[in-house]
Amino acid sequence: MVKPSEKLLQELRAYMEEEDFLLEVSCWAWEYCMKFPFEAPSRWEHPLEFTQLHAEYRELFEGRANEFCEQEGLDIQELLQGVASSLREEPGDTRASEDYLSFCKFMQRVRQRRDWAEGREVVPVEEDLGPKVPTPKRGLEQVPEEEQEGDQMD
Repeated sequence: MVKPSEKLLQELRAYMEEEDFLLEVSCWAWEYCMKFPFEAPSRWEHPLEFTQLHAEYRELFEGRANEFCEQEGLDIQELLQGVASSLREEPGDTRASEDYLSFCKFMQRVRQRRDWAEGREVVPVEEDLGPKVPTPKRGLEQVPEEEQEGDQMD
């Protein structure tokens, strides 16, 4: 695999950052962002729907990259492999198209923006500190005082 030249990557980036395409991506994310909880992605169950949404999100970018390749006469598979390699070396917001957890965090940020824009309380996204471990209960359960008093009167 040949790594794409810096010039080619800059041209691709400019093509991917054209206003019409970014608006399309923003509208798509705006539509689906409310499904994503604010807890860290490692702390909630991931429904199959989220994997499907990630695939749709990737298709937006792959379709756009395909258009670029057709215009430039390039092989799409080679370019995408080179871009994926570059993203692993220098991650950024576009990494959300490749990495599922980055995609989830991106959708959470979009949800925050939507909440703000629609006048709802903005909930901070929880930092991902690893899986949530339930706290075991210790000792005997507390019986409400009302039940304790009722038992004594009989």
